[in-house]
Parts: sequence; C-alpha cells; structure tokens
Amino acid sequence: MINNKDLRDTYNKIPKFYDRANALISFFQDTKWRKKLVTDIFKISRPEKVLDVASGRGELAYIIKQIKETYVVMTDYSENMLNMSIVDGPKVMASFENLPFQDNTFDSVISTFAIHAADNIDGVISEMERVSSGTVGIIALGKSDNRLYRFIAGLYLKYLQPYIAKLAGEKPENYKVIYHIYKKLPLNSTIREITEKYLDTVKFDEKAFGSIYTFIGTKKKNKIY
Repeated sequence: MINNKDLRDTYNKIPKFYDRANALISFFQDTKWRKKLVTDIFKISRPEKVLDVASGRGELAYIIKQIKETYVVMTDYSENMLNMSIVDGPKVMASFENLPFQDNTFDSVISTFAIHAADNIDGVISEMERVSSGTVGIIALGKSDNRLYRFIAGLYLKYLQPYIAKLAGEKPENYKVIYHIYKKLPLNSTIREITEKYLDTVKFDEKAFGSIYTFIGTKKKNKIY
C-alpha cells in the first residue's frame, strides 16, 4: 500500500518526475485544464487571496498570476518541491490533510493533480472547505463508474504511461506509483458525494475516460454536517 510518506519520499527524490507525471496522467492536457479551472473560478468569484494546495513546483500558482496578479500561498508536503518552485511567494510545508491555517483564511482554495494521492480524500476536501471563505477548485485523477472506461484508463496507467516515460528518458518504475494510486481510488460518483457533503457543486466534469475530474464548489450557506 502506497501511503503519504512513500509519496513524499518519491517526490523529494525526483521533483522533475512530478511535472511529467501530471502531463502523462492528463494526456498532456494539464496546463490547458489548469487554465480553464482558474478562469472558471475567477468568473464565479474574484479571489484576492488563494491557497494552492499540494502546489508542487508552482505550476498552478504561475497560471493564476498570469491570469491576474493575485496573492497566492503555496503549500506542499515535499520540501524539495517548494525549494524548486518556479514562482516567488509565500510557501508552507504541510500535509493537505492538516492545513495550518485558520478557518476562512483564503478566498479560494485550489488543488490540481494531487488529492488523489491522499490516504483520506474526504479529510482533504473537508480541510480545503474549512480554510476557504468562497470557492474550492480541484483537478485530480479519478476512476469512472463505467467499467469499460476504467479498463481503458487502467491499461494506460499500468502499461502505456511507463512505456512513454521510458521513451522520454525517465525511469518507468517511477510512474508505476500512479497506477497503484489509481487502483485504490473510489469511483467518481463517490468523490462527488464527498464534495457535496461540504460544498455546493458548481461544476463536476469528467475527462479522459473518467480518469480525470474537475470540480468547482462554493461554501454551503447552511452546513448540515
């Protein structure tokens, strides 16, 4: 079983792997999808203070600042990721399951290509909702409710992705962790049920045979949990 410590050790040792892994997971659409997510969030609200959860090297923060100069705090579980950030600004080393911020600190809380690695996705979404005063946005590895789509996505992640990585000069074994993460994921319908416990859904889209989902939600006016 892959746990958070294993993932932290992996990403600390090979931070460049993270960027290419996101590209391969998303069928090389990661930058496009990040831009779309940020643009949609800025249409819904005008956040002036944003938290980038599991920021990696700051790819999302960079896109946010390109769209609108915004105060962005990056947080990640990997010290090396933060040290190699491509964006200047405040950085906090922390787990996304225990964000070290007070309630409603940020106007928007966003995470891309990360929360699928959590041991407790429910807990991560709860934390993201807690520290946001407005919107929450997520792009993550998903698992379709459609069996055929799951089969296709599983084949890609288990066999094709490591092979493509090898052709690109990467170590295929570094990419096998993604398939292990995929296997333990709940179905996308369950993810949606989790998000709707904490947030009002504005958008929930599936892409690439359901292997990726995009979610945008807003704070519930009346909490029932």
